Amino acid sequence: MITLWQAVLIALVAVLTELDGNIFGENKMREPIVTGFLVGLILGDVTKGLVLGAQMQLMWMGATAIGPTAGLDIGTGGTVGAAVAIATGTGLESAIMFGVPVSVIMQFVNTLLMAAYSGVMLEADKAIEQLKITKLTALHWMCVLLSAIKTFVLIFMLMYLGGDLIDAIVGGLPDWVSSGLNGIAALLPCLGFALLMSIIMDGSMWPYFILGFVPAAFVGFDLNMVGMAAVAVAIALIIWQIRSEQQVVAAQTVAVADDDEWED
Repeated sequence: MITLWQAVLIALVAVLTELDGNIFGENKMREPIVTGFLVGLILGDVTKGLVLGAQMQLMWMGATAIGPTAGLDIGTGGTVGAAVAIATGTGLESAIMFGVPVSVIMQFVNTLLMAAYSGVMLEADKAIEQLKITKLTALHWMCVLLSAIKTFVLIFMLMYLGGDLIDAIVGGLPDWVSSGLNGIAALLPCLGFALLMSIIMDGSMWPYFILGFVPAAFVGFDLNMVGMAAVAVAIALIIWQIRSEQQVVAAQTVAVADDDEWED
């Protein structure tokens, strides 16, 4: 059972994830590994909070908003997921069951709020044109305060007023649902890695990926022929890339020199 003050503190952690990236800069306070630790500290089980945070971090590694694609509110989702799992004495399956829907719903609420702020932006434009800095500052902090209040109220109500409902839902889960959620928990980290790699990887990065993967894969084990061959291939690819770039530069230099001769 989550107490009143625990619900308040958990809601403040969710507010912290809302403000991170907006007024605090990009400090990664919204990441599940951070919120899991903070929630574990509040609920008296830091170890479990860190473990849950790390598991959800793997799951959400690739949850990145690109262009017009809406991402997930992983800050509130990770906070709520860790809180529910610790409070009910369950594991990652409960964190996923509550964290993922909350992250989707909160992202939808955030989108509605951003749309509502479009009217405020018109007033901000007018304040800039009229050089009313005080008014512009007030509009900015008004939006920040509304966003913080929105997150605090929703998460507090869920944590404190919905505690009995959460306990009833978790306690009433049949075995096949728990097994299915455990299966999803095992697959989602793989999906997170795949999404992340599809975003950041291109052909030129593969040698460096291999050089980073091999030491991690052989920690605590002797490096065998497969690992040495992989490192050799990565080094060969890097040398080939460097020489290819040098040839391109040399060709461009010759082309520029030829153009200069024609001009003379």
